[in-house]
Amino acid sequence: MRVVVLLLLFSMYTGSISIAQDADRSGGRDRSSERGQRRGGRGDTSDSVIESGYVFIDGHYIRIPYQIQYSDSEVSINESTFELSVFEGWLNEKKKRNGGSDDRGRRVHRNLRDMLEGDGSLVLFDGEPSQVFNMSASYDLLSVLVNADSREAFGNGEREWLPTGVDQQSWVRWIGEFKCPEELRERADSFLTKIEELESTNDAQQSARRMLESSAYPLTVVGMLLVVMAFGHLLSFKPDSDAVKSLETQRAVGRSLTLLVALSALDLIWTLLVSRAGDMKELNPLGAAFIDNPVALILLKTVATLTAVVLLFVLRQHHVAQKGAWWGCLICTLLTVRWLTFNSMFT
Repeated sequence: MRVVVLLLLFSMYTGSISIAQDADRSGGRDRSSERGQRRGGRGDTSDSVIESGYVFIDGHYIRIPYQIQYSDSEVSINESTFELSVFEGWLNEKKKRNGGSDDRGRRVHRNLRDMLEGDGSLVLFDGEPSQVFNMSASYDLLSVLVNADSREAFGNGEREWLPTGVDQQSWVRWIGEFKCPEELRERADSFLTKIEELESTNDAQQSARRMLESSAYPLTVVGMLLVVMAFGHLLSFKPDSDAVKSLETQRAVGRSLTLLVALSALDLIWTLLVSRAGDMKELNPLGAAFIDNPVALILLKTVATLTAVVLLFVLRQHHVAQKGAWWGCLICTLLTVRWLTFNSMFT
């Protein structure tokens, strides 16, 4: 009897699981059909709203947001509709391997959305193919539209950023007569400032990387020499409580502190070079707060190191100061070994 009851309970439990799973699957199908109905409510069309990027139609700036709709034959941006043939560059590109069923309208819509979300610019003139400017080229376009000096240079022939095949005289006439709206000026100024800061940071990193590459060998040689000297010193001298006040012990403390200063200076130079090259992230919270300000970091490192060295030297007759100097030298030696390993791996 007990076995029969257990079998009945087991069948009821498995049946409830099956019902719940069927309900989940049914709900999944319902949700999928709802999404399909939302996507296909207007036939084979879809739309998205984008609040970034820059669109110019027939010489006029179009204010954000951009509502982009597409179908199998055309794409519309806000109130303007264009045939898909206008975007021939995107239509001729190879389909992605994972998008073999992608249709022409969806491909144009996807590329247009990605370009605008990446702060790109789109220029459309009636009867002409679209001209797409990704971030770097968008910087050049917006510069001549909002900056008088850049516009004058463009009129004098600095047009290397223009796409091939465009009518340059028409563009010179359009840009020369363009009246920049205030909204475009505010948005463009923010975008241009961001790009200039990125370029400045990149230039600084490239310069620091070249300096790091040129100084890697001499720094490595100096580091290896200091490590050999430090290990030799540390092995030959270990603080002994029985010889605290001996002259030789006090001299050994002085050698420990001298090596500590030299190794700390090498660590500071390597930290500045590698961090400015963008090849490391400072994990020390105190150092990370000053890593972007080399002068402040140098002052912090110098004051902290010299303060500790002076205190240990003044108290060199005490066993605690002797042990502190020995351990400080050991830590800086191991830190230099870490730098040598890092340098050998990435140079």
